[in-house]
Amino acid sequence: MMEELDRIFEDTGPLASTDQEERDTGETSRGIGSIDIIRLFGRDKLEHIQESLSKATGLAFVTVDYKGEPVTDMTFFSDFCRKFREDKELRQNCRTSDAMGSIQAAVTKKTHIYFCPCGLIEMAIPIVVEGNYLGGFLGGQFRCEDAPETVRQIEPTVETERFRRLREESRQRFEELPVYSYEKILDMANLVSLVITQLSENRANQYYQEDMLKKRIKKIQETNQKHLKEKAELEVRFHELEAQSNPYSYLNMLIALQNLGTVEQAERTTELADLFISHVKYGIADKGTFVHFAGELEYVEQYLKFQKIRLGSQFNYTLHFPREMQMMKLPAGVLFPFVQNAFYHGVMLSPEGGSISLNGYLKQGNFVLEIINTGSGFSNEELKIRFEPYKNNHEGYYIQLGMECAKRKLAQLFGDEYTITVEINKNKGCRCEIIFPEYK
Repeated sequence: MMEELDRIFEDTGPLASTDQEERDTGETSRGIGSIDIIRLFGRDKLEHIQESLSKATGLAFVTVDYKGEPVTDMTFFSDFCRKFREDKELRQNCRTSDAMGSIQAAVTKKTHIYFCPCGLIEMAIPIVVEGNYLGGFLGGQFRCEDAPETVRQIEPTVETERFRRLREESRQRFEELPVYSYEKILDMANLVSLVITQLSENRANQYYQEDMLKKRIKKIQETNQKHLKEKAELEVRFHELEAQSNPYSYLNMLIALQNLGTVEQAERTTELADLFISHVKYGIADKGTFVHFAGELEYVEQYLKFQKIRLGSQFNYTLHFPREMQMMKLPAGVLFPFVQNAFYHGVMLSPEGGSISLNGYLKQGNFVLEIINTGSGFSNEELKIRFEPYKNNHEGYYIQLGMECAKRKLAQLFGDEYTITVEINKNKGCRCEIIFPEYK
């Protein structure tokens, strides 16, 4: 008997704990009330449970839904009962008995024991999940001679001559049915009720987990679709921007202007064009992650020379770097945006102009780059307020993006081993120091 019960629990799986799942997902409503008994267990599973319980207890079983209608085939039914249930007229007595037994179990949500119209003791064991009655297991077909008077005898709804004659003809089959004491019947009913309750809880938890998993998968799929759509839109936008900002087209126009300046003997125009062309060529070149410092320094100096020609005496700059430092390597593009920032937010915001001093040295295995500018000395908050009317439509916005990219690159390459320190002196200028490990 215990082997049969063990097999039932193995087939339905272990009792699952879903409390943590609910806390993780924020979903606490299981929605079991909308599930019928077939959706919860499946017809084949119910019939397998019936058969296993019948083998373990000797009871005949049939499963009914919440309306009392059978949803499975009969298991271990006696010849006596089959005789009545197969009769088109008299089967109504059996169905009424099943319905009344299951209704009583549904109302009380407890096992209900009663006598059927033919005098056999039966039990209706409710399947209740989270307070919802889904149906029940109806079992029995035993004789009992010591049941208390409180056990209800269900009267036949169809008590015809045919019913009485069939009972008389089937008397021998009736007397061949086993007789159990009421105490043993109660013990079997309690055992089966315990098994059914445990199986129902197990299956409800499994159903809930499966339902949560389906919802989670659906949510992930929807999120993936959203991300794919956004990615596709970003790719289109990127290619549009790439096409619009074709550097080689601008480079060709600059070269044309440079040639025109040479022809017209416009020396300053030719010099500016030459500087800018060299600057753009280096900027769009595929340089890799690390580059020689000499190349980065030349790139920065081209920019500063260009601005010097533009502003004349209103702008000056100096570069101080040891020769051995220029042959070493550093991450590409980490210096230039900070130089741009010093010029745009420092020198250009001062009516008198200003100066930039770039210094560098090696210290304890680290690169040290120093950018000092005279000028406004505005804080980030002041700059944000000053340029707020322009939103993102000004050069400073893109310079800021360049500095953020440089910071991310340094963080990816060196982690916590890099530092950027900014010192601001109101109306005097700014000092920015960038420190990161030497490239080995």
